[in-house]
Amino acid sequence: MIKKAFRRMTSMCDEAWYIFMGTLKLSCAMLFCAFMLLITADCGYEKTMLAAALAETPQGLGIVALITSLLLEEQCGK
Repeated sequence: MIKKAFRRMTSMCDEAWYIFMGTLKLSCAMLFCAFMLLITADCGYEKTMLAAALAETPQGLGIVALITSLLLEEQCGK
């Protein structure tokens, strides 16, 4: 099943691949920022809430990117 998923990912059209990789990079950057906020010495309530929001947002971005990529793939006709 994993082989099938990787095979499908490598045959994506360019636009869908760009959206997928861009969202993956943005999600990694947001998670890194959340981690950096949490390891600072003066991590107060506001920084903790910001870190929590930064850690939760990539899940929603992933869903939106997945739906958009699927719609683009349908348009490409693959």
